[in-house]
Amino acid sequence: MLINDFVSLLMQIPATLAGGWAVWFLLGLVLSVWGRREKSRVVVHDESPWQQPEPAVMEERPERPVRRPAKNVPHSAGDAFGELAALLEQQEGTHRMPGEASPVLREETQEAPALAAPRSLP
Repeated sequence: MLINDFVSLLMQIPATLAGGWAVWFLLGLVLSVWGRREKSRVVVHDESPWQQPEPAVMEERPERPVRRPAKNVPHSAGDAFGELAALLEQQEGTHRMPGEASPVLREETQEAPALAAPRSLP
């Protein structure tokens, strides 16, 4: 692309659009320069004699609560794996198949009253 082509391309841009771009870029440049100057400026606030800060009062900090060690929980005296195996073993009378009579009732030799089967609707 030659410079003549670039100039002819710029000449085809509408004047209002070119003016809007120019104003936009100029405003951005002004704000950028103004922001940089404000950052570099050192501002010192003069304290008036009637607005002097109150002297700082040292407050006593409350004492921290004493952290006590956790309660000592005694370790298991027996074999830990043996205790786990005992927990996992099926105990007598705790599990039964559907329809199987309760072993507790067998020992007592009393039969529990049988519940009536649900009736279907007609």
